[in-house]
Amino acid sequence: MKTKNNPKGNDKTILLSVGILAVLLFSTFVLFAVTIFKKGAIIESALSLIIGVILLVALIIFLKRRYTDIKKGFPTHDERSNKVMTLAGSKAFLISVWWILIIGWASSNGWFQFRDISQATGAGILGMAVIFGLCWAYYNRKGNLE
Repeated sequence: MKTKNNPKGNDKTILLSVGILAVLLFSTFVLFAVTIFKKGAIIESALSLIIGVILLVALIIFLKRRYTDIKKGFPTHDERSNKVMTLAGSKAFLISVWWILIIGWASSNGWFQFRDISQATGAGILGMAVIFGLCWAYYNRKGNLE
């Protein structure tokens, strides 16, 4: 909580938590890459490492910017960031419904072959996360949110 003695509140604690989660996420990608490398899947292993490194670099840049903003005394959330999250979430939800429908239609027509339902669920959730990220990036860069 923000108090008179601690004007930044627990913003640094939240930022530290995100940093720890970023390291854990990267570690998961590395462990996955090592596991599938031992099974002989070299391309998939390399792809996993590349995705992990890209995510780690992006999160380090994000955390560095947020930490600089916190040191300058800027709030982590303001009215505009709340509006960006609301608009991005609502648009991503609508697009994600179509994404799930397309996955279902394409897998029934044989375009996508899933091993089991968990693989299809993973593809759906990954697609939804990417869609939300793209919607957030679009609305965050858009000047007028009216």
